[in-house]
Amino acid sequence: MSAYTTILYEIKGPVCNITLNRPDKYNAINREMATELLDAFRKVRDEAGVAVVVLSGNGKAFCTGGDLSVFPSLAEHMESMNWLAHEGYGIGKAIELCEKVVIAKVTGHCLAGGLELALMCDLVYARESAKFGTTEINMGILPGWGGTVRIARAMPIYRAREIIYSGRKDFLARDMYEMGFLTRVFKDDEFEARFSEVVANISSKKVIALRMAKEVMGRSLECGSLDAALTLERNAIQWLTYAPDIQAIMDTFRKKPEDLVASQKQANIASDEKK
Repeated sequence: MSAYTTILYEIKGPVCNITLNRPDKYNAINREMATELLDAFRKVRDEAGVAVVVLSGNGKAFCTGGDLSVFPSLAEHMESMNWLAHEGYGIGKAIELCEKVVIAKVTGHCLAGGLELALMCDLVYARESAKFGTTEINMGILPGWGGTVRIARAMPIYRAREIIYSGRKDFLARDMYEMGFLTRVFKDDEFEARFSEVVANISSKKVIALRMAKEVMGRSLECGSLDAALTLERNAIQWLTYAPDIQAIMDTFRKKPEDLVASQKQANIASDEKK
């Protein structure tokens, strides 16, 4: 897909910005946006120079959930199932498997399906004035893009239950942070600068190390025992250690003491000649 109409996709150095771009609809997710998000997160996986993906919303909201235009079609049983199993599940897996650190940048409202999108990300940073909630239970249903399940894994279960059961849409960012949901909350007037610092720091790391960290931490939760998870970690570190650039560093440790002295003398001579 060469051009998007409901999202923006922009790469600047090691950072890819994916922005929900239906500001007049508070970035509600219609079928076209769902298709484009799925494509974008599959596409960014193959961007070798990208370390971090920032998912944000244009305008006054991060995302307020599913667009009303989708709901009539959900009256059909198979259409409803596909919306959950294809679009919802597919986007979650695409974010999980894109192999980049995905950071949600939340300003304004983050509700229903929007909160589910945030839950799919690796890190969630919010402006202090942002508001959160899952409203699906008010219609007699539940969050269906993984929200009911992911929120129970992202924070203490008693807090997660309150968010799901209450149907509120006015949980403040500070409340959500204290409940264990958010990575960080920054004051409104500091948010952009503080968030930029976070992104700059993480995106400066080796892409392959970030990729492996994401995979090990994610898959370790699926292991049947701590020992199995530790084995996964050891194998990942060994794999990273034998990357060519790391091996070049290791070669300096393999040199004999006399070789190291000779190398240092050569370096000193070269330095003196430049002077």
